[in-house]
Amino acid sequence: MFEFLAKLFSMIMGLWNKLPESAKEAIIKAVVDTFEAMFRAFFKANKDGKANA
Repeated sequence: MFEFLAKLFSMIMGLWNKLPESAKEAIIKAVVDTFEAMFRAFFKANKDGKANA
């Protein structure tokens, strides 16, 4: 199982290294924006829930 994960990680890193910097920046920005929206929604719901308790 570890060998499979190591090969998968190696393949992903190989693909990542072949990408131009502009594509890497776009991917990172998309991931950060997605997680930011998710965390904002989570913490807003959590804050609203505590205020109503």
